[in-house]
Amino acid sequence: MTALAKHSRFIAILVAGLLLRVLLAFVLYPRQGFSSDMQLFAGWATTLARVGPGAFYATASGADYPPGYMYVLWLLGNASAAALPLLLKMPAILADLGIAFILYWAARRWLGERAGLIAAALYLFIPVTWYDSALWGQVDAVGALLLIASLVLLIERQSEAAIALAVLAILVKPQEAIGLVVVLPVLVRRHLIESGSRRRLVTSAFAGAVTLVLPLVPFDIGGVAGLLRLFQTDADRYSVLTANAFNIWALVGATPLAQIIGGSGGSWTPDSLAIGGATAFIVGASALAAVGLVVAGGLLVREGRVPILLGFAIVAFSFYAVPTRVHERYLFPFFTAGALLAAEFVAASAGYLIVGLLNALNLHAILGAPLSVGAAVAGLGRGGGAGAIRGGGSGGLGGFGTQIASIRLPFADLARTETIVALVALGQTAALIALLVAWCFVVIRPRPIARAAKAPYVAWRPSSTS
Repeated sequence: MTALAKHSRFIAILVAGLLLRVLLAFVLYPRQGFSSDMQLFAGWATTLARVGPGAFYATASGADYPPGYMYVLWLLGNASAAALPLLLKMPAILADLGIAFILYWAARRWLGERAGLIAAALYLFIPVTWYDSALWGQVDAVGALLLIASLVLLIERQSEAAIALAVLAILVKPQEAIGLVVVLPVLVRRHLIESGSRRRLVTSAFAGAVTLVLPLVPFDIGGVAGLLRLFQTDADRYSVLTANAFNIWALVGATPLAQIIGGSGGSWTPDSLAIGGATAFIVGASALAAVGLVVAGGLLVREGRVPILLGFAIVAFSFYAVPTRVHERYLFPFFTAGALLAAEFVAASAGYLIVGLLNALNLHAILGAPLSVGAAVAGLGRGGGAGAIRGGGSGGLGGFGTQIASIRLPFADLARTETIVALVALGQTAALIALLVAWCFVVIRPRPIARAAKAPYVAWRPSSTS
C-alpha cells in the first residue's frame, strides 16, 4: 500500500478543510475580514519590503507585534499591491493545515488511526478555526502551530526542540507565553527532580535563549529589553475589564460589556474598577497566577501525555476566561491541545464542541458587522473594538484601506444580544471549572484512574498519566 493510500482518509479531511477555507477567503469574502488589522499587516509587509527589518519599527505605523510574524510579512511584502490583500490570509490557512497534520500524526502515533482522524477533523471544521483565518484574516493559528508542535515534542521527550518552539511562539504573539507554564515545569521535573540528565536542562535553556535572541538581531527593536518594552506597552494598551471577550468580566461593571454589545451603547469599563479592596486587574491577574501555579505544581508531581495536554488546555482557557484586558480570540490555542484530548475521551469531545460553539458566538458577535466600543477609555493606543480604525493614522498602509473591507455576516445582532453574551460568559466559565475538576482527578489524585475498558476509542495506556 502506498503512503498516499495509507493516509487517504486524512488527506481527504485535509483537502476538505483547505477547500472550505479557500471558498470562504477567496470566493465568498475576498479582500474582506477584520479590516483594520489586515490593513496594518499589509502596511507592515510593504514597509519591510521597502526598508528592511533594520529600520522597520522606526518607520512602520502602529507596529506592535514582535518580530516573529514580521518574517512572514517580509516575504509577503514582495507581492504586488493587488495580490497582497488576498495573500494576507494564506499564512494562517496554511498554519491551520499544519496544525491538523500535527494533530493527526500525534494522535495516530499515541492512540491509533481513528483518533488521529477525529483530532484533525475536529480542529479543521470547528468554526472557531476557520473564522479566525479564512474570514477574519487573523494570525492566531501561526503561534498556535508552534505551541502544539512544542507540546508534541515535549511529550516525545525532545526537550531542546520543545522549548525552542515555545519561545519562538512568543516571538509571533506574546500571548503564547502560556506555553512556558507547561514546558518549564516538565523540563525541571525530568532533568532536575528525576534522575534524568541535568545536562539536558542546560542545553534546553541554551536552545531557548538562542531562539529568543537570534530572530531579534536584524530588527531595530532594541534586543530583548526592547522586546519586553513592546510587550509591556501592548499589555497596557487595553486597560479594560474585557476587550470584547465574552468571559465573566463581560457581566461586571456599572455598564457591563453584555449591555454595551447588546445595544445599550457605552464604553469599555476600565479594569481599575474596585473589587473587594483591590482592582479588577489585580483580581484577574492573581486568579490567573493561581491557576498557573496549580498547573505547574501538578506537572512537577506528575507528567505525561494527558497531564501535559490537559495542563495546557487549562492554562490556555484560563488566559481567556480569568484576567482582564482579554480579546475574543485569546481562546484559540485551547482548540489545538483540546482536539487531542477530545480524540481520546468522549466527555472531552462533547466539551470541545460546546466550547467551540460558545466561542464561535463570541467571534461572530464581534466579526459579523462593524462594531466600535471603548473610544472613551483612557489609555487605548491602537483603537477600540472591532471595526474601529487602528494605527493612529494611515501612514504606512499604502492605500490598502481602499482594498480591504470589513466583513459582514448574518445574525450578528442576534449574537450580540445581552442574553447570548451572558450565556456564553457563564457557559465558558463553567467549562473552565470542569477542566480544573478534571485536573484534580487526573493529576492531583490519590491513586491512578481506571484503565483500558473505560477509554472511548483505544485502550488507556499506563504512560498516559505517569
